Amino acid sequence: MIAKTGFLLRNVAGEYLLMPVDQTAPKGKGAILLNRISAFVWEKLQSPVSREELLKALLEQFDVAEEIADEDLTELLDRFRELDLIEDSI
Repeated sequence: MIAKTGFLLRNVAGEYLLMPVDQTAPKGKGAILLNRISAFVWEKLQSPVSREELLKALLEQFDVAEEIADEDLTELLDRFRELDLIEDSI
């Protein structure tokens, strides 16, 4: 999977904002507030990556149990899909 183009991630005063920057961003999307882990996943999605690779990266970067990381990643990717932010190309 990979992030769709048209968004820029910014850290503003400790808050991560995913901002639409051009017409390629899905219509009607304003700035989206992300937490630190969601921002980490978004950065990984800038290049084609599999779900398994994302989970591995999360486990290496954050002190979290694999079961919790797996569930949270599923929820996050589902939310990104609902917002039309990612493509399941890989």
